[in-house]
Amino acid sequence: MILVTVGTEQFPFDRLMSWINALIKQKFLDPAVEEILVQYGSCQVVPKGVQAAAVFPEDSFKTYIKQARVIISHCGEGSVYALAASGNPYILVPRHHAYQEHVDNHQEEWAKMLEKQGIAVAWELADLVRFLADPQVSGLVNLPSESISQMLTQRFG
Repeated sequence: MILVTVGTEQFPFDRLMSWINALIKQKFLDPAVEEILVQYGSCQVVPKGVQAAAVFPEDSFKTYIKQARVIISHCGEGSVYALAASGNPYILVPRHHAYQEHVDNHQEEWAKMLEKQGIAVAWELADLVRFLADPQVSGLVNLPSESISQMLTQRFG
């Protein structure tokens, strides 16, 4: 199963949803072959042929994270904590202020720092394609929250 999550931001992340749609259209992802669960938040675009909900109940979401073969997620701090603890391959897609996906570029800054720690980050659709062709567990697995907090403090003060 592939899990796609955009978090619960008030800002839509239609760029990521469009990427998933493109991968389905090109048969790189096929919901008929592998289950694809999408948590789309406030997005106006929802990929076709997938199981989708604006928000998953917290218990269900935790179960989906554990069961997923691969996870595609926005670059929210809470999501990173949950994904690092899962031990599953995941890739982060940072939201960009320029596309009105967030109020600022903190996800982009956070993603740059995490990428230096060995986390897969998709800056463009091609990065996502490469990751999905060979998903690897990131370097940030089961890292204590104190370590993540220290990295954040060092980076952002």
